[in-house]
Amino acid sequence: MRRALPWLLLILLITQQMAFAANNIENQLEDLDIREINEFINEFNREYGSYFYLGDLKDLLNSPKKDQNIDFKSLFEGIMRYIFHEITANYSLLVKLIALSLISSVLKNLYYGFEKDNIGKMAYSAVLLVLVLLAIQSFTIAIETGQEAINKMVSFVQAIMPTVFTLLAAVGGITSASVFNPIIFIGITAASTWFKDIILPVIFLISVLSLVNNITDSFHVSQLAHLLKQLCVFLIGLFLSVFLGIMVVQGATAATVDGITIRTAKFASKNFMPIVGGIFSDALDAVVGYSIILKNTIGLIGLLTLFLITIFPVIKILSIIFIYRLSAAIIQPVGEDAMVRCLNDIGNSLTLVFISVASVSMMFFIAITIVLAAGNFSIMLR
Repeated sequence: MRRALPWLLLILLITQQMAFAANNIENQLEDLDIREINEFINEFNREYGSYFYLGDLKDLLNSPKKDQNIDFKSLFEGIMRYIFHEITANYSLLVKLIALSLISSVLKNLYYGFEKDNIGKMAYSAVLLVLVLLAIQSFTIAIETGQEAINKMVSFVQAIMPTVFTLLAAVGGITSASVFNPIIFIGITAASTWFKDIILPVIFLISVLSLVNNITDSFHVSQLAHLLKQLCVFLIGLFLSVFLGIMVVQGATAATVDGITIRTAKFASKNFMPIVGGIFSDALDAVVGYSIILKNTIGLIGLLTLFLITIFPVIKILSIIFIYRLSAAIIQPVGEDAMVRCLNDIGNSLTLVFISVASVSMMFFIAITIVLAAGNFSIMLR
């Protein structure tokens, strides 16, 4: 009996320890530093809360227990209202573009009707210059919107990933956390530099070259603009391929190592400590299970927040693209080819801005998904 007493005390101690941990899983959130994540959610609520209010992070984490799911119907309605808001906000731009096109068409007819006098030519050139200034102004707004969206995405991923890595290590994904940590933070820093300081300035240069090519008959740079456009698309695809390729390969390897390591440790504990090891292993599985739920919940909330951070700036850029495309379609029957080409080229350049922002968002979205899946995959191998 005396020999069995220490073992009974040890079993009781381990059981109480695990029960205490399991009962306090709900309080794990209190131990995590989620202030920066909350700041981003609160900033989103302040800026776009009139269209869709996301709520507090703790309320979102407790919503499944209260049977309160995210209202995707309200989200869809909010997005549609924001689309309508942006289109109506850019209505004045549409009116200005159509008015300039009509004026340029009249001046061009006068120019050819009065034996190509210099006054008519100067007036026509002045109208084209106003169009160029208007295009540069709206294009600058789109570029700034894209840069701000990329900054927010980078800052948000930098804020949420330490929490995700902490929970990933808590469920046994120590190797995955150590592998993904440098890849993610190097990747988001490189993405910020790559897209903000290289891709977007090149796109702005493409738009300027396209405008110059359309408003002058003596200086042609269409092939240079086309070359830069192809280079820009290639650089975007190259960065995405390299980053996501490294994430997938390293993630699969790290998750496998974590799964095998944990499985080996469980096997050893059950065989070398038949009673205590089994109790410890089963209790640990319960604790890890709650941690997985918390990790996946925070990850899904992060994905939703990342989507919301992206979708509203993207809608703003797409609305400007729509205005230029619509203007080109309306004024084409007037017969002003130079104006139509200018508007189409501006629309094409703005489309590149949209692709850049969407690419960064997709890259971060897939990266977070891979990290979450790696933790779940390592648990499956246990």
